[in-house]
Amino acid sequence: MRKSIHIFAIIALTSCFLPATAQRAVFVNSGKIKFERRVNTFAAMPIFLKETRTITDDQLITFMKDYRNTAPQFWADSFELYFNGEQSLYQPANPDMNYSETFQIPVAYKNKVYSNFSDGTVLTEKEAFEHIYFIKDGPKQLKWKLTEETREIAGYECHRANALLFDSIYIVAFYTDEIPTHGGPESFNGLPGMILGVAIPHQHITIFAQSIASMDTGPGSWKVPAPGKSALINNKDFNIKTADMLKQFGLTSAWVQFFMDL
Repeated sequence: MRKSIHIFAIIALTSCFLPATAQRAVFVNSGKIKFERRVNTFAAMPIFLKETRTITDDQLITFMKDYRNTAPQFWADSFELYFNGEQSLYQPANPDMNYSETFQIPVAYKNKVYSNFSDGTVLTEKEAFEHIYFIKDGPKQLKWKLTEETREIAGYECHRANALLFDSIYIVAFYTDEIPTHGGPESFNGLPGMILGVAIPHQHITIFAQSIASMDTGPGSWKVPAPGKSALINNKDFNIKTADMLKQFGLTSAWVQFFMDL
């Protein structure tokens, strides 16, 4: 009798822990992720001003002192990522959003990125200086190096990976294998699970998940960029067009060009 009671107690005690364990074992195959993209303008603005030669070097200290007293440190905007095992769509949470007038860079603030994992194509809609471009190309080609570091993002355990973008830009990403879709914000991809965090230290840009909802992403979730009669271009052509545009506006800047190419 005592043995039976002892076994029952063990089973009852074990069952108390099962819900939490089982909950973490549930994989999210489709849903919506809310991301926040942040640009540290206190760090990025001096880079922008120097590269565009908007002001002279001896004016920079005074300008930045005034800027820090009047402008917010972070330019932050929100994006939503709908996903399932075959596709993902990254788009502004607020379709009527405008660019940060304090930072004065009207580029890449309304990116819409549709990724088709079946055929490996990415369709992107980007707005720059009131021009809309539709880009069809493959995903970013990144050689990720996995690490042992982990951190929690939006309630999920994530693993760190590092890579170089465009052979020179250092990227840090955090992915979770609890969401098996191999996608992420913008067109970042190629890791063993969903990318929930991206940090680009030298450019002072971060994109991190704020919340994750498991849901059926039905047809209404996919408002795919529609080029209509607009000509589709690839990333190389987009880079050429935007570089010419920046030159025309006197805003030639490697930082701005990278932000447009995200």
